Amino acid sequence: MKKFLNTVKEIVSVVLILGVVFGAGYYFGDIANQQESVAVEEKDGGMDLELPLEVERRTVTVDEVESRLVEIGELSTISGEYTYTLGKDETRYWLDKIPVFGSTNSITITCKGNVKVGYNMQDIVVKVDDEIIYISIPEVQINDNYVIWDSVECKESNCIFNPIEFTQYQELIDEIEEKGLKDVTDKGIYQRAEDNLKVLIEAFLSEFDDYEIVYM
Repeated sequence: MKKFLNTVKEIVSVVLILGVVFGAGYYFGDIANQQESVAVEEKDGGMDLELPLEVERRTVTVDEVESRLVEIGELSTISGEYTYTLGKDETRYWLDKIPVFGSTNSITITCKGNVKVGYNMQDIVVKVDDEIIYISIPEVQINDNYVIWDSVECKESNCIFNPIEFTQYQELIDEIEEKGLKDVTDKGIYQRAEDNLKVLIEAFLSEFDDYEIVYM
């Protein structure tokens, strides 16, 4: 019996000691958590400090604008189509003054052509000042001017005394391309190209909506 009571006392003592140890750990742990929470709140509060009516603004650089504009590239190209009919006769002359009877040949060509104009975006000039983006548009240039060969219709009247030569065709094509360029120019292809370029510029720079775009 005595031995049994001693065993019970030992068990009770162990339970009491464990209770004291866990209670102390819980108490000091709770205090540490409260202090850490207060410290974090104070730190966060300091970083989130904002002034009344404060607004964040993005600062745009020239390099940013230029990198966006270079992407326009081929999109700035405008095409103009023309249709032209042109003919030419050639006659042989004796002593450069008297036409040789029966020596006249003739060619008439009807065809469509295409003119492409655009800009070299590497030549564009950009300046950023305060809330304004200044852009100087380079001079428009002719990228291509050619006859659409599938559209060519040719009428010929050859002569045994003065056969048609290939150079006659080439001269007519060159003249048609020259007249076709004048035709699309008179119809305002250069102005259309500039208007199109401005639309593209404003679309590509739309992310900089805090800035006004001014063309120089």
